[in-house]
Amino acid sequence: MRRLIHRFGKFYSKIIIDYIGIFIFVGILSVVFGDYGWIPNKNIYAISQFVYQIVIPILIAYTAGNQRKQSGKNENLNRLYAGGVLAVMATSGILLADTRNGILFAMLLGPLSGILWEKLLEPIVERGKSGLEMLIRNIVVAVSGSLMAVFAFYIAAPCLSAGMEILLNGINFLIEQRLIFLLSFLIEPAKILFLNNSINHGILLPLGIQQAEQTGESILFLLETNPGPGFGVLLALYLCRKEKRREYLSSMFVELIGGVHEIYFPEVLSNIWLLLALIGGGAVGNFCFSVFHAVATGVISPGSILVIVLLSTKYKIAGVLFGVLVSAAVSAALAVFILRVQVRVQKNKKMQTEEKKQEEKMEADMVWKVGVVCNAGLGSSAIGAALFRRKLKELGILEIEVSAYAADQIPEDVTVVICQKDFKEWIPQREKAVIYTVENLLNQEEYLDILKQIQKRG
Repeated sequence: MRRLIHRFGKFYSKIIIDYIGIFIFVGILSVVFGDYGWIPNKNIYAISQFVYQIVIPILIAYTAGNQRKQSGKNENLNRLYAGGVLAVMATSGILLADTRNGILFAMLLGPLSGILWEKLLEPIVERGKSGLEMLIRNIVVAVSGSLMAVFAFYIAAPCLSAGMEILLNGINFLIEQRLIFLLSFLIEPAKILFLNNSINHGILLPLGIQQAEQTGESILFLLETNPGPGFGVLLALYLCRKEKRREYLSSMFVELIGGVHEIYFPEVLSNIWLLLALIGGGAVGNFCFSVFHAVATGVISPGSILVIVLLSTKYKIAGVLFGVLVSAAVSAALAVFILRVQVRVQKNKKMQTEEKKQEEKMEADMVWKVGVVCNAGLGSSAIGAALFRRKLKELGILEIEVSAYAADQIPEDVTVVICQKDFKEWIPQREKAVIYTVENLLNQEEYLDILKQIQKRG
């Protein structure tokens, strides 16, 4: 499961990073032209929402649908992009039913469409009559795309929306029970699956607006939009991964000032243990908001620290900033701990692998020297050594040296000692020598069994 999640994160890290500029574009328009922005303008703000709800899911679906196709595998562009086209058709059907969760839906349907095309539909097209490939391909894409759009609208969208309702009901329950600090256990995992807007706009904002109508302020405006946990994870990555510091520095700026949470989602998806840092930072931040009665007077969108400051009351702004700061600090500390533990584990695994390879090499390079031992090294041991050498010669094994020795005269370079079972206690114990016992030194069959064991060790 962990490997599957890691692969999922890596897969979408490559896609989302290419579209970070679009997320920043949405964030800028929201900060400047949103309802609570510096220059409110409903038309321009609507552009940002259209891009976030429709354009970005379509782009992600198209790219994910084509990711499975290796570059250069097919020269025909129509074949190369068919998986992405199917993904767009399916996502269009699901967006018509529910635009709130478009990005998550696109992330699920995109690769599924690519797999469907690559594993099932493309082989069917390739079996078509020569000369009609383009016609058959376009018909297959059109028909399968229509079926997927219908499936997405009538089946996939209701199922996924039902799952979202369960999540939102859980959040609503915690709010009603005044367990706001526990919300991070639901909010943070949902956020990295690009459900941040669904949670914020679907339940936190409506409830927050209701509270604001009565009291003029609400803590619920701060819960999902708090940039502290995400900033803390990015700070930890900046401190622990020196080779990508410029990238993380710009991401930290975008997260804190721009309020674009999506900037850190791929990093957590590719290393799911960092989710623990997000949850810890979010829980502590929410707890601080509750203790200091930190609130905002209006909808915070996006979660920029500038917007948060502008919408915080004069007497409670210190509590708001303290909650953001503490959540960032806790998240950063936990993330640094997780990253360092992971580095240590990787180093230990690497050392163990190298040690194992070294041991295997030493065993492979070892020259086996066998000593057949009795009390004097002249009688039964000499005959036994001669029988063992004869057996080795019959089998064509020439690299094993066999000699007879007295128990108290075994050389240091002997690696295998053979003696009678009752005589083993008289053999000096040595670290490098392996002792095998037999019932009778004159029984060749027992030597054959020992030889097999020696070969397995080598």
